[in-house]
Amino acid sequence: MALSRNLKLVLLSLLIVIGFSSYFLYSNNNYKMLSKREINDFIEDKRKSNLSILKEESVKSRFNPHALILYKNDTKLGTYILTKSRKGIQEYKGVEVPIDKTLPIQVTGALSGVPYLGIYITNNKLIQEGKYVEMEFEDGTKVRKQISLDQKGYILSENTTPEVPRDSVQVSVIKGGQVLYTNEY
Repeated sequence: MALSRNLKLVLLSLLIVIGFSSYFLYSNNNYKMLSKREINDFIEDKRKSNLSILKEESVKSRFNPHALILYKNDTKLGTYILTKSRKGIQEYKGVEVPIDKTLPIQVTGALSGVPYLGIYITNNKLIQEGKYVEMEFEDGTKVRKQISLDQKGYILSENTTPEVPRDSVQVSVIKGGQVLYTNEY
């Protein structure tokens, strides 16, 4: 009887060790937040290749933390998405759009997965008079950032993948209750 009890304890201990090992092995495969230094190193490297970094933002999603970097060069506006896992830091290039200086606002980003927009405001009147830049989806979900006089680039992002896929988004610049600019993308 003592031998079978000891055997049961050994098997139970073995199962517990295997369970904890599996958990930590699985959790090491998940994405992790990038440090400020890792993001800054990436930005410095990109600046050497003649990119202007307009904005960077860490998205603290529980299952998919990542960093978004909004950039422009002489002809294009685009984003980079950075993720970190046990494999290291991965860089993904998001959507690039040609810069059109006649548009008051330029938008790049993605509506699939975790929706995000990179917004570049070229109209100085919108920067000076606007209080917020906002994205709004068909279901009424809104993400809003305050406009700063010394900033032209903004990143608006949800933190999770929505239950219903996004088909379009409305971008607005708002002052109080007044809409100064709006367009659907």
